[in-house]
Amino acid sequence: MSHVNPEKPDMPPRILIIDDDSSFAKIAEIRLRGWRPGVQFCFATLLADARKYLDEAPEPFVLVLLDQHLPDGMGTEILSHPKLEQSAVLAMSSDSDPIVPANAVRAGAGHFLAKTQLREHLFLPLVEALVEQKRIQQELLAAKIRESRLQTIQRLIATLRHEINNPLGAVLGGTYLLRTRVSGASSDDETSRLIESSGERISHVLKELCRAAELDELEEVTKAQEQLFQIPGDPRWDEK
Repeated sequence: MSHVNPEKPDMPPRILIIDDDSSFAKIAEIRLRGWRPGVQFCFATLLADARKYLDEAPEPFVLVLLDQHLPDGMGTEILSHPKLEQSAVLAMSSDSDPIVPANAVRAGAGHFLAKTQLREHLFLPLVEALVEQKRIQQELLAAKIRESRLQTIQRLIATLRHEINNPLGAVLGGTYLLRTRVSGASSDDETSRLIESSGERISHVLKELCRAAELDELEEVTKAQEQLFQIPGDPRWDEK
């Protein structure tokens, strides 16, 4: 069987068939040839070969046909591979034991089909439905991630507004007093200390928020009915 270069640029949709039965793999290829224009195939007879394909693939396979009984293990063992999170996976087997499809779907396959059903008319519509379902799932996941990031940014902005406005006001006010000499010489040192401490507070807030964000340790708290982030090291707002 032909080997498709996984690094070929402008690659059309690719299908990975993981099956040690070469005759069945060929039938599957013939059935899927007309499914998508220019579709390309990769074949693996062992889980080890399949893992190598997945590790080296620059883009996810649009579809993976996965046999459940392979010489070096069960097909379900590979379903935890990260690259399969973006692929539609159709588990297949000749085993009539009802636990086989249950185990495959439970492990993460999108659907299970007996190998005898490969020749049925609904095989290609099923494949199309699985691929479309995976596409929609990925779009929803991407939207959820974008929404989560936007919410994090909004909470960071709200937290900075709450935590920096007061010391920033002190810095600006103290600077004005020094510039206009409204305060007397005896109070200049006090004003300078206020400016310094307020500046240190601003620096602390920015440093701790950035550190917590990098470590994914931002903790949400509620203040004045608004969701904000707790500044690490500060007393909790709900305990003040």
